[in-house]
Amino acid sequence: MIIEEKIGNEKEYDLKGKEIDFIDIEWYEVNKKIFKTQSRNGKEVGIRFSEHKHLTQGDILYLDEKEALLVNIKESKAIAVEPKTMEEMGKLCFEIGNKHVPVFIHGSRVEVAYDEPLMKLLEQKGFEPKKVTTKLINGLESHHHHE
Repeated sequence: MIIEEKIGNEKEYDLKGKEIDFIDIEWYEVNKKIFKTQSRNGKEVGIRFSEHKHLTQGDILYLDEKEALLVNIKESKAIAVEPKTMEEMGKLCFEIGNKHVPVFIHGSRVEVAYDEPLMKLLEQKGFEPKKVTTKLINGLESHHHHE
């Protein structure tokens, strides 16, 4: 099965009664324009987007009367910080921005992929980072694309 477009997101569709299959991808694979994978039910799935689109949790890649194929972002280790003030938020994003790693916002929580040196730096700077396992979704757009 070759996917060239995403159909939408599960939030916008009624998928009741359909057989739901998933492809599981890592958070850093969401910007890939071309890749091959296998769905949980064993279907070969090839993704080939012509334009730059990124995948997110619950995106629908295939839909018919009987079944739907959705994207699932796998959980991964991350650093989570809940800044207490706007000032702390600004300083935190400055520190993380200096490292050029993708930043994810989850409610009032800032998340980045787990990195030991960054964890230590944030501790030194007094941010109280926590090591968590989470789905890294809702990334802030950055101007450099990782293929």
